[in-house]
Parts: sequence; structure tokens; C-alpha cells
Amino acid sequence: MPFDDVAPARPTLSPTMEMTHEAMVMLWQQGLVTPMSSTINTFAKTDGSWWTAADDRWLRVSEPARNEQLDYHHGRFQSSKQAQGPLTAVSPWSRPGV
Repeated sequence: MPFDDVAPARPTLSPTMEMTHEAMVMLWQQGLVTPMSSTINTFAKTDGSWWTAADDRWLRVSEPARNEQLDYHHGRFQSSKQAQGPLTAVSPWSRPGV
């Protein structure tokens, strides 16, 4: 088989690999985001993928194995009632004035 016919090994990528903090908050306000837990808000799931906070933006976790690990841990937090998130209308990522 010629070398050019071999597909490169890489995770399945979506066209959207990052989003702004404001976009994540808007999705959360629409009920489309699940934080890892009520105390761990640096990981959140939306659009079928986990995302991680990075300064003023969010980066999609692109490796399928890492997404599976995050699903596993989210399930553990959920079973102990931690993944329910806050009971307020304020997102876990709200900043003053946002």
C-alpha cells in the first residue's frame, strides 16, 4: 500500500475546536451545558463533547479516550449528587458584569 493511502492517526475533529467564554455562558443559559460538577467548573459538556476552560475561551477535548474518562468521572460525581450544578440562574462561569 502506498504511503499516501494511509490515513493519519488523529482524533476525530469537529470544525469548532474552541469557543469564547461568552458563547459557553450563552449555551449554559439555554440549558445546553453540563458542568463536570457543582464544584468543578473547568470542564463542561455541550454539543456531545467535553470542553476545558483556558483563560478567556474554551477548548474542545478532541481525544475520544479523554472524553470517555470525563464521562466516567462525571457519572461518579452525579451518583454522589455533585453534578447537579448550581440551583441558581447564574452560570458557574459568570463574571461581574457578564
